[in-house]
Amino acid sequence: MRAIVFFLLLIHGLIHLMGFVKAFALAEISALILPITRTWGLLWMAAALMLVTAGVLWLLKLDSWWIAAGIGIILSQILVFIYWQDARFGTIPNLIILTVLVGGFLRHSPPQPISIAEPAPFEERYGDAGTGQSVQTFSPFQIDIDPMERLLLINFEKDPDSLYVGFEPQAFDDDINGTGILVIGWRTDGRIDVYHQPGLHPDPEKFDIAGKGLANMLEREMDGAIFEITERGAQAQITFQDLDGRMIELHLEERSTRTRKPFGLLAPMGQAAENPSAMPLVLLHDFYFVLRSDTDLSVKIGDRYHEPDSFPLPLDFSRIQFARYSPDPLIAMLNPAFDGLLHPLDEPVNNTVMSGETRYELTMNGPVYEIQSFSRAYKHRELNVSFSPAFPNIGALRAGAEASGMFEIAGDPTTGFIRGEYSVQSRDGEINIELIPSGGWIPNESKLTLRFLYRMVPMFKEWPTTYRWTANLQRTGDDPFMMKSSWERIHADEKE
Repeated sequence: MRAIVFFLLLIHGLIHLMGFVKAFALAEISALILPITRTWGLLWMAAALMLVTAGVLWLLKLDSWWIAAGIGIILSQILVFIYWQDARFGTIPNLIILTVLVGGFLRHSPPQPISIAEPAPFEERYGDAGTGQSVQTFSPFQIDIDPMERLLLINFEKDPDSLYVGFEPQAFDDDINGTGILVIGWRTDGRIDVYHQPGLHPDPEKFDIAGKGLANMLEREMDGAIFEITERGAQAQITFQDLDGRMIELHLEERSTRTRKPFGLLAPMGQAAENPSAMPLVLLHDFYFVLRSDTDLSVKIGDRYHEPDSFPLPLDFSRIQFARYSPDPLIAMLNPAFDGLLHPLDEPVNNTVMSGETRYELTMNGPVYEIQSFSRAYKHRELNVSFSPAFPNIGALRAGAEASGMFEIAGDPTTGFIRGEYSVQSRDGEINIELIPSGGWIPNESKLTLRFLYRMVPMFKEWPTTYRWTANLQRTGDDPFMMKSSWERIHADEKE
């Protein structure tokens, strides 16, 4: 099937070159009777380039093929109508390509988890290590959970304030953050201000994952504040004073009885972070947009109301605002920056061991334990990171050893997967580890509108590919490893 579509796009594209050749009198084209001006000849060339490009992208299994194909068949069909006598049969391949293009949007194939590979060759990783002795198992990984009850995001970038372009109310009720409401003010300069009720005590350091980082954190009274999410939608009434002394009033009341069909999403929270201390994994369950009908939504800053952004596409046959919410978020930080001693894991029981709140599933490679996966649970949700093949036992690696493989980050199936590559090198008494989520986010979404959105805005799927985690481990004698790790943002040319 893939080869057939490729050759159809290729041949159909090359046929369009005939119009260009005739227009510029490069050769005699007897099959085309009608005269073609040079201007129209350039359009024939553009159609050819788009169709051939679409064929190459299709063959390479790149999602962007449909953009070139769509432009190509539109240009082609315009030419068919104008030069109907000569080109009417071009409608047939255009319809076939359009069928493939539309069918790709309508068809939903849920992504499959990565398959677990067989254990890597023991000698290649460990040599004689582990023979006749007990080898400790070390994990350089960590998952931190930031408890949160619910969140709401309201954008007004098309009608901005002098300081803010959006607000993000969040509700907490836990032993870490306290109880109350916090509001993130997204600023025009890319930084954020955090306003919180006295019952909360948020950690300022965790906000380096948001945009260009924290500008101000201010405690504010929010008398009578309400933020709830029910089966009828979201309800919010929050008023507080900003750093310039202006009153901020956020009001939302959804009354629509339309059926909502929430979905799961990995929020692109890490897209704007410049110097992240961890990779933010914001999994939003039962996520939905604010409906435009039967809804009161307003943002008032000082004496002025700001118009909230609308969303150009309908969702579930309803018009929506670009305001969205989740009553069940899971906020996780993968591998926060670390500088200190790395202690071994306890002895596993049935290949399972707990380290704090993190659960490890181990597998045997000869006499040595390797990390098959690790996970962290919060309430009824869980985040799991698995490896294929299993991540090597860094305490047993032989000098000069290298290991590599794939990893996958998965939560609830509705929020899709993140996939990437890992590599480990043992050199000169040091071990260097690298994780790159090179596969990006793979959504699991059947809604046509959202699949179209994820293709039109690649940022949703591609932002994880711009993160790279590196760790350096050193060991002297029988002491535990000293490890220093960090995240950095990488550019496209660094991913090669």
